[in-house]
Amino acid sequence: MQNEPVEPLHGGRTTPGVVKIGDTVRRPPTPNSGFVQSLLTHLERSGFPAVPRHLGIDEENRDIFSYLPGDVPNELGEHSDHVLESAAKLIRSYHDATAPLVQSNAAVMLGIEVVCHNDLSPCNFVFLAGDPVALIDFDASCPGTRAFDLGYAAWLWLDWGNPNWSADDQMRRLRLLLTAYGPGPTESEVVMMAVRRQAIVMAAGHRTANQSMLAWARDCREWTVGHLL
Repeated sequence: MQNEPVEPLHGGRTTPGVVKIGDTVRRPPTPNSGFVQSLLTHLERSGFPAVPRHLGIDEENRDIFSYLPGDVPNELGEHSDHVLESAAKLIRSYHDATAPLVQSNAAVMLGIEVVCHNDLSPCNFVFLAGDPVALIDFDASCPGTRAFDLGYAAWLWLDWGNPNWSADDQMRRLRLLLTAYGPGPTESEVVMMAVRRQAIVMAAGHRTANQSMLAWARDCREWTVGHLL
């Protein structure tokens, strides 16, 4: 294995330091690494196939994951109805697979339903033949609600604020996404959570002095509030 080439991964919006070695991906540890390991182990044991497997820690203290072949987009893109439906069904399958991991009386009291991926952007999906088939990058995952995860997913998969889509188009696409997802949050709940997520990204842009992130999230939030609420 020492003689295998080290290939920096540039697909999606990749975390610095992520590399491919053979059929594995190596990622520097994060404060959430322990939870991610537990989550992926649970998904493997439950038979959910559409995520990497955690394979241990290497000699440089990096997390080792199985490599999922396919394409990871660099940008949000514009997606057909079929692709949106495929993404929604994959998200639903992921949520349903994580639900047993957070079942408890305390979770019910707190409204926790699933383990949120928390970054369900197209840039964290693996595509094969143009279809999303797997999820990657669980660094931000934590227990939460379906609506919280879907709000972010709807915002980015539908790219709210993109001038190529009218408000009517976006409402139709949102309904299509949620119909494919199946029983769960309402349209209004998902839109409200999207607005909340947009405010969170704005705050992150302000905190890190990332003016482009701040301006993008602010513009998206203004469009969403002005057209979908």
